Amino acid sequence: MSPSDETELTEPPAPVADTRWRPNPVRVAIILGLLVVLVTVLVGTAIRLPYVIFSPGRATDVRPIITVEGARTYPSRGDVLFLTVSVSNQRPNLWRFLQASLDENSKVIGEREYLGHSTPQQDRRLNQALMTESQDVAKAEALEYLGYDVPVTGSGALVVEVSADGPAAGHLRRGDLITAIDGRPVQRADQIGTAVRAAPAGTTFTFSVTRGRARDRLEVPVTSRLATSGELRGRPFIGIAPVTKDLRYEYAVDITIDPGAVSGPSAGLAFTLAIIDEMTPGSLTAGRPVAVTGTIEADGTVGDVGGVAQKTVAARRAGARLMLVPPGEAADARSRAGGSIRVVPVRTLDEAVRVLVASGGRAPERAEPQRVA
Repeated sequence: MSPSDETELTEPPAPVADTRWRPNPVRVAIILGLLVVLVTVLVGTAIRLPYVIFSPGRATDVRPIITVEGARTYPSRGDVLFLTVSVSNQRPNLWRFLQASLDENSKVIGEREYLGHSTPQQDRRLNQALMTESQDVAKAEALEYLGYDVPVTGSGALVVEVSADGPAAGHLRRGDLITAIDGRPVQRADQIGTAVRAAPAGTTFTFSVTRGRARDRLEVPVTSRLATSGELRGRPFIGIAPVTKDLRYEYAVDITIDPGAVSGPSAGLAFTLAIIDEMTPGSLTAGRPVAVTGTIEADGTVGDVGGVAQKTVAARRAGARLMLVPPGEAADARSRAGGSIRVVPVRTLDEAVRVLVASGGRAPERAEPQRVA
């Protein structure tokens, strides 16, 4: 090899850099993890489950939503609080379902168990009708308690829903107009429940029914049985939801109630007590907030409602120290009352007033009523 065939260097040449891209394992793991989380969130949000969620609603003072015209009213300290439950109006996604399932103050039940064979739209219409009827009954019961005469008329009990697994299934139909039970005339829907629960489960009733466009007149037998779930659990039922057809009260005093978007019958007792308090001197609640839940029937009895555990949480958050509930639901209320609320079961309007008076409230004066001119 000649000297021209070699090159002299002061140091060996540097190696040629490898410019090919190689992934960073840590970075790749982070990106994949984020993608998994994102996909999981999206899938969990998109999945809708056939359940209904009950959560604590609100405790709302009744007095501001009541207007009385045609009779004297009185200022009052303290509030009569009607209680609501927040009910999911669409199927919850996976995350909402898991959150509610882990929340001791929420209740999750199957959509079929809640709706039966009704659609959400039918259930909503029924609860709106029940709210309207509960207001009418509350006004009548309050005025009658104060000594007013409140004539009431109706042309029968219209069946708006029939439970698919109830005793009346296959016998009574949606749209049937019940005009008598065992030969006794029926004018109002509340007479159905009163008659059924006045007899032991297993009693067969004969319903006089007008059915269909042909207005066929039928005698339909239905045998009651004990309800195993729902608001009537442990009590005789036949499994229908009736409303009064052509319901009309002749009120001597003009009373309006505006509950907003709230529906259902469970504020009936609260409405009744608030009207009495509005129309009598002093404070029926002794100047304190009192939580009240329960339906009011035309005979003055207090009926069961749903979601009492959740309503008790709402009452506790509102600062109530006394809560009136239907007798069958006192245990549910006490399970959420802690040590802050005294839960008292009441069977009738008279009993509810006595409890409030015994707790320091002023007894309502049943003075000679002031008639509307």
